[in-house]
Formats: sequence, structure tokens, C-alpha cells
Amino acid sequence: MPTKNIFAGFGVRSEFVNLIYMELMKRDFVSYADVLALYCGRPKDYYDKMACNKEPGYGELKKAFPEVLKALEKICPGCIKDNGKNKGKAYKYIGKDEDPLSEERKAVVQKSVEDYVAFCKASAGIMPASWFSSFFENTQVLLDTNRESKDGEMRICSGAEQNLTNIDLLPVFYKAIANKQVLRFDYQRFGQESFTLVFHPQFLKEYNGRWFVFGDANREPYQAYNVPLDRIVGEVSEVNDVEYIPAPKGFYQEFFSNIIGVTHEKDVKVEDVIIRTKTEYQHGLLLTKPLHHSQEEVLPYGEHDGQWYGEVKLTIESNRELRGRILLFGENLEVISPQSLREQLRDIIKRQMMQYSDEK
Repeated sequence: MPTKNIFAGFGVRSEFVNLIYMELMKRDFVSYADVLALYCGRPKDYYDKMACNKEPGYGELKKAFPEVLKALEKICPGCIKDNGKNKGKAYKYIGKDEDPLSEERKAVVQKSVEDYVAFCKASAGIMPASWFSSFFENTQVLLDTNRESKDGEMRICSGAEQNLTNIDLLPVFYKAIANKQVLRFDYQRFGQESFTLVFHPQFLKEYNGRWFVFGDANREPYQAYNVPLDRIVGEVSEVNDVEYIPAPKGFYQEFFSNIIGVTHEKDVKVEDVIIRTKTEYQHGLLLTKPLHHSQEEVLPYGEHDGQWYGEVKLTIESNRELRGRILLFGENLEVISPQSLREQLRDIIKRQMMQYSDEK
């Protein structure tokens, strides 16, 4: 029976296997806590005072660590040394080979590439057609995919409509970002005259079935200027006599971290938003499909003061996208605080009620 390749597979265990192996190859002592801190983005000494077993994924770490040690010992006996401690036990690689499991890793990389190509073929029903065609132009992958599509053999699709206005510009902007290329095009906001932008594309984001490109522009706001692709009119051309302005490292990760969607509203600060769920089903749905990455449960669903509800908290900027998401759930959600957001939602609901009133 062939030996199992520890790098094969996917999910948390596979991530831990790769992380453990890379840390051991640095030839320093490595503990479970060290690996968990790296995986969870914690400070190195975080688990000196906190219990490791409270972290999600700890069970997979407990399986992965012995697997890696066993695989290394099998290929080069005596290559693992421990620090002799019971509490805070750590392991160090002392073998001669700089990458003893390189063949196993290469085999998985090759298999991953093959799997990715197969996934890309299947994902033609998810990706915009122009995006897929642009990156697989003149390849057998594209020929096979088109043939399978015509024969009705596609196995996956998206509920979002991908035949959007100017969706063919998606790969154009992606390549411009990668190549640090300044572009010029006309932009027309709804109901307004078009104007020309000299634009430094830096980031692409999809939200609610619509694609946006962000970058620096020759028009206020100069930084993080937001252009929906469907608002571009005419041709997009290259500008070669203007030096490209890149985004500061991590800028867009920070830009989007405290909002839903793409909009920062003027003079709005990050604050805690408490949302009450009115049904057990809605509470469970919100836990499995959070509104925002900051969401946390602050009150489990149950009976409280004679009423049945639960509560979650978001640490976020209020914007139209947040208000829209909350309103989608109708009477099943209620914003408890801040009061300013409650009032905004109340005013929207009042206007909606007037629209459906028989006493107009």
C-alpha cells in the first residue's frame, strides 16, 4: 500500500500541515502554540495566558502536528529533537536535508494545478465570459469549455447575472493593475454629463452583482476613486506619459475592512451596531451567513424578559449598503443601537409605507 502524502487534501488540516512543515524547516523549536498563533494571526506569546484548545481548528492542529513529525522521522530517522518539556513542548528539525519532503510537496502542487485547471473549466458558468476567455485565450481549456457548454455538459453556474454592461472591461482593468498602466476613459454618472478620467486602476471589487474599479484619479476624490464598470462610456485607452500611482500596501484591505459594499459616507465613524433577531431561524441564518466579518453573537436566541430574541453586534460604519442589507430581512431584524441608524431605517420604512398607502 502506497504511503499517504501528508500534503494531499484540503481544508484546515492541510493548511496546518504546510505551516508546521515550513516552521520546522527554519530549524527553530516549534510548539503547537507557535503554529496556532501564526494561523490565527495572534502575537507569538498569546497562548502563554490563553488556552489553545479554545481556538477553532485546534483539533485539526493536534492531528496535523504528529503527522508531520512522523513523516519526517520516516524519511530521515533522528531528525526531530524536542525541548524536553511536558508543558510547552516544542520540536526542532535537525536533519541534513534542507527540504526532506520536497518530492511530496511537488506532487501535491502538480495535482493542485491540474485540479485548478479542471475547476476553471467548470467555473465558466460562474466567471463572466469575457474574463474566462481573456485568460484562457487560444488554449485547449477554452476550446474544451466552449465545447462542453454547447453540449450541455456544464456542472456549475452562478445565480448572479454575468452579462452586465461593460463586463468585458474586467480583464482590461485587471491587466492594467498588474502592469501598473494608467488608463483614460469617459465616465458618466446616472443622469449626468460624461467627463474624462485619467485613472490609475488599483483594485477591483464585486458587490451585489456589480463590478467596481478603484484607483487614483485626476478628479476629486483623488485617492480610492470609485468607478462602476457599467458607467464607462466609449473606449478605454492607455496613457503612457503619466507615471502610475500604486496604492499603499494594504490600503484597500483597510479601506473595506469597516464597511459593507463599497461606500464610505461623509463624517461617518466606526461604531457598534446591535441587531436583534426575532426568530430562531433568522438568528441561525445570521450566524451562518454573517452580515460583516466583525459580527459576533452577544445574546443567544432565547427568552429574555418575557420575549424571544437574540442579538448580534457589528463593529462597522453605517452606509447605504448596510441599511439595504438590514431592510432585506424585513420584520425579522431590528436595530437596537445606535439611535441614529434606527432613525434612518424608520424614515426609510415610513416613506415605503406612504408609497403603499391607499390615502395618497
